[in-house]
Amino acid sequence: MSNPNAAALPPPGQFSQSEAAKPFQLVKYFSVTSLIIILLFSLLISTAVSRRASELFLQKREQYALLLAENLNHQVMTRFVVPTITNHGGINVGQPEQFTLLDAVVKNTIHSLHVLKVNILDLEGNIIYSTQPDYIGRVSDEGAAYQGAVAGGAVSVIEPAPDFFQAGGGQRVLKTFIPLRDERRRTAELGPPRAVFEITLDLSQDFQEVWYNQLLILATLLVMMALLFVILRSIVIRGQRIMGRRAAEQARLEEQLNQAERLASLGRMIAGVAHEIRNPLGIVRSTAELLGSRVEDSSKPLAGVIVEESTRLNQIVTEFLDFARPQQPRLEPLAVERVLERNLEFLERETQRLGIIVDRDYQQPSALALGDPDLLYRAFLNIFNNALQAMENGGKLSISTQSVERSGHQFVQVTVSDTGPGFDPEATGRLLDPFFTTKEKGTGLGLSIVSNILASHRGLVEVGNTSGGGAQVNVLLPLAGEA
Repeated sequence: MSNPNAAALPPPGQFSQSEAAKPFQLVKYFSVTSLIIILLFSLLISTAVSRRASELFLQKREQYALLLAENLNHQVMTRFVVPTITNHGGINVGQPEQFTLLDAVVKNTIHSLHVLKVNILDLEGNIIYSTQPDYIGRVSDEGAAYQGAVAGGAVSVIEPAPDFFQAGGGQRVLKTFIPLRDERRRTAELGPPRAVFEITLDLSQDFQEVWYNQLLILATLLVMMALLFVILRSIVIRGQRIMGRRAAEQARLEEQLNQAERLASLGRMIAGVAHEIRNPLGIVRSTAELLGSRVEDSSKPLAGVIVEESTRLNQIVTEFLDFARPQQPRLEPLAVERVLERNLEFLERETQRLGIIVDRDYQQPSALALGDPDLLYRAFLNIFNNALQAMENGGKLSISTQSVERSGHQFVQVTVSDTGPGFDPEATGRLLDPFFTTKEKGTGLGLSIVSNILASHRGLVEVGNTSGGGAQVNVLLPLAGEA
C-alpha cells in the first residue's frame, strides 16, 4: 500500500451503466412513445364521447322545449283565448285585465321548469307579451328563427354557441320558436299561425354538468395512464437492472477466465526459470558461507554481502514459486480474527519501531469463514507488509471485520486501511496484475499472490483508497455455511 497517490475505492458490484443500459434503451423509448400514443387516443375518445353526450343532451332539451311549447299553446288557448273571446268578444293583450289573465296562465304553466323567459310575438315580430315586462313592445332580433315559426315550423337556437372546453363561460340558453295555433280546429287545414311563442330555457347548469363529467373522464384516464406508465417503467427498470447485472457478471467471468489463462502460461514459465535459478543460487550461498569462514577478517564483509544478497534472491525466487504454483487450500471453518491476530503478533515489533498505532474493530460475535489458516496468514502478511511500508514515518493501521452480502451470498469482509499516501489512481486497475509495482524495490507479486489465494477460497479482494486518501484493501471470504 505504498503507492503515492489516491484513488476512490470502487463500490461493490459496480459496472458500466451505459453498457448495461443499452439492451433496454429501445424498450424505454417504446414505453414512453406508447404511453403518449395511448394518452392521445384516450383524449380523442373522451372528447368524442363527451361531444356525443352533449349532442344527445341538446336533442333531449329541444324535445323538452317543444313539449313545453305545445303545453303552453294548449293552456293559452283553453284558459285565455277561449274565455277572453267569450267574455270580451276579442283579444287585446294591452288591456290590463287580459294581460293579467295571460300572465297568470303562462307563469302557472312554466312554474319550476327552469324557464328564463316566455315572449309572445305577433306576426310582424313585435313582442306583445313577455314574462319580463321590459321586453314588451320590442321587435325580436331572431329574424330567421322567427320567420321559420311564422311559416308553421318549430325552430330552436342556442345562445351563445356552446363551448364544451370552458366552464363558467357565461349563460347558455335555448330559444325555441313555435307558432300559436287555434286548437279549436281539428281538421287537417289548421290555418295560419295567429302568433309565435318564444320560450327561453336556462342550460347553464346542464352545460356545467357536461363539463364536469368530461373533466371526470379525463382525470380518470390520466390516472389510469399514470398507473400504467409507472407499472411499465418499473418493469423496464427492473429488467434493465437484471440485464445489467448479468452483463456485468458475464464480463467479470470472461475477464477472470482470460486472466487465469494468462497467469497459467506465466506460471509455467516462472516455475521453470525459478527452479533453474534456485539450485545455482544455493551453491553460491553455501560457497560464500564457506569462504567467509576461511578468509581473513578484512574479506569477511564481502562474503557476508554475497550471503545476504543470495538470501534476498532466494526470497524472490520463493515468491515466484508461490505465485506460479499456488497450494491447494485445505478449507475449514475458522474465525478470521485469530488469523489476523497471528499476523499482528508477528509484526508487533515492526509496528512499534515505526510508531504505528493498530486499531481493531472486530465483529462480535465472530462469524466463521471457510478458509485455510496458513494460506490466509500468508495473504494477510503481504497486505500488512504493504501497509507498514507505506507508513515509514508512523501512522494508523485499521483492521475491521463484518458480515456482508454480495450477489445473494454471505461473506466475512476484512477491511485493512492505513494512513499512508494511498494508491495511484491511474494504477488502481492494475494493482492485482503480476509484476506490476510502483515501488523502487519489489517484485510486484504481493497482491497477485493475495488474489490467487483468495480465488482458491472462492473469495474476493478489492483495492482502493479511503475517503482520507489512505490505501484500503477489502478481503471477502465465504461464510462456512456457504460451502
